[in-house]
Amino acid sequence: MRRSPFALLIAIVIVVAAAGQAIATGFADSQANQPQVAGDLGSNASALFPTNKQNEPTVAIAPAPYDTNAIAGSNDEQKQPACGPGTQRGATALANDCSFFPGVGTSGVYTSNDTGATWTNLGLLPGYNDTGDSVATSAGPLATSAAPGTLVSDGDPVVVFGPKLVGSTFTFANGARAYYANLSSFTSSARKGQQAPELIGVSISDNYGASWYDPILAVAKNGFIFNDKEDIWADRNPNSPFFGRVYLTWTQFRDVPGFAEPVMFSFSADGGLTWSRPNQLSIAQNIAFGGRQGSVVRSGPDGTVYAIWEDSDLKGAKQVVQVSHDGGLTWSKSITIGRVKDLAAAIPGSNFRTDSFASAAVDQRVGSGCTAVDSFCGRIYVSWSDAASGAGRIVVTSSSDHGRTWSTPVARSTSGEGYAFFQGLDVAPNGRVDIGYQALVATDPSTYGTGNALIDSYYVSSTDGGTTWSAPLKVSSASSDPAASAQNNLALQFWGDYNTLASTNGTALFIYTDSRTGVGCPAVDAYQMGLDGTGPAVARPAPENVCDPQFGNSDVYVSKITP
Repeated sequence: MRRSPFALLIAIVIVVAAAGQAIATGFADSQANQPQVAGDLGSNASALFPTNKQNEPTVAIAPAPYDTNAIAGSNDEQKQPACGPGTQRGATALANDCSFFPGVGTSGVYTSNDTGATWTNLGLLPGYNDTGDSVATSAGPLATSAAPGTLVSDGDPVVVFGPKLVGSTFTFANGARAYYANLSSFTSSARKGQQAPELIGVSISDNYGASWYDPILAVAKNGFIFNDKEDIWADRNPNSPFFGRVYLTWTQFRDVPGFAEPVMFSFSADGGLTWSRPNQLSIAQNIAFGGRQGSVVRSGPDGTVYAIWEDSDLKGAKQVVQVSHDGGLTWSKSITIGRVKDLAAAIPGSNFRTDSFASAAVDQRVGSGCTAVDSFCGRIYVSWSDAASGAGRIVVTSSSDHGRTWSTPVARSTSGEGYAFFQGLDVAPNGRVDIGYQALVATDPSTYGTGNALIDSYYVSSTDGGTTWSAPLKVSSASSDPAASAQNNLALQFWGDYNTLASTNGTALFIYTDSRTGVGCPAVDAYQMGLDGTGPAVARPAPENVCDPQFGNSDVYVSKITP
């Protein structure tokens, strides 16, 4: 049975840091996509797969003094039809057809006005072709907005806050501006010629997510180009000469995917209304070795911009950074942050896809931990999940000289939590470093399926620039079974590609995929085992006929942590 929609489960513990420093910590977790279908209070129990599916969550907290306001988003299928015949799919649809329905968006919006303690699902990001299916409020078009009804929201969301643009000046004097970046595609009627299948749209809110202007196409290309896994950041440090500038990075898959995939960059100097011509940061070709994905972009108190991604060379995978000191106009060559041993393609005991993409944050205090030569810069922290120990461990490194040199990556998760993955990282205004992550423990690592594995969420922090860290604290009040999740084609479990964390001086919000109220389906397990050869081949099942009604239910939860 599901909990009461707004039930909060609270735990108070004492965490002892590695050097013996005691850090009192409390947490409460709650469902961000509440209720599961916006405006339908009974949907937490009634929504069927894939309508009940959310993942790849993002969260942002407005800067002080507006930091009671937070916005979250996710890949959200709340308007996708249930599997099989119905009003949308038609009376002749196959019973096992759970595919994404054309023209229905997947970028969900959730807001909180109590710093993440409780949340409201506002529906899908408005201003897209799916506006009529969403209860979220549109603030109308901007001068550079895409034509109404021409775009569909396609998920991969990232939300960030920056200052508002008043006249020609950026300021926090009358609130903050939120930017929501996500993949976007043209509707079938608006698609003309060889237009790219995936673009990048940016939506703007000036009232903490209560309403959104129609989306602006920040990245639009023709030909076979698939733009993917974008990140967005706003320079919100008044000390910066580029205060208010907004930065965007992404991977651009060209021609035949797998043969060319450079990391790209663009910026906006007018509050997200217009965007610079895309700048290619990395090489494109993958003939000799692997590609470049999972980019993240951040800026420091002196305005220095850092673009970070997972790259590769003949020696294998590595995290790299490029640095810009002129607001993104020119960039350094790539600098190696650290070598990466990628996670297993599927964590033993499960079969959802994984990655070792990095999270990054910069201490915004002027001179925080920096050398005398770079006394105005802020210390940069980068974290990822690494399998060099034989299992996923969350490692952290930092730089105090504008990314030129990096400390040795050190694991901050332990074997006690399990196989760690999908971390989020942020630095609070007071310099506290926060990391959230998930970890999986399997009963039998050699197989997968309903009841075989459990996932929980954890948190660690440092109050001394990363010298010492708290012990891992479990911050999810209930465990999740990954077998309760699934791709729309049922071929694998699905947990998304990332989680996110955002910090204030008094709070850290870690948002993550969660299936605590979901139920696995043995028929789907058998189908997946038939596909990979670990079991006999069977026909793809029809979930609505053979699975529990809560099969596939993967919500997004937020743990509000009080350091």
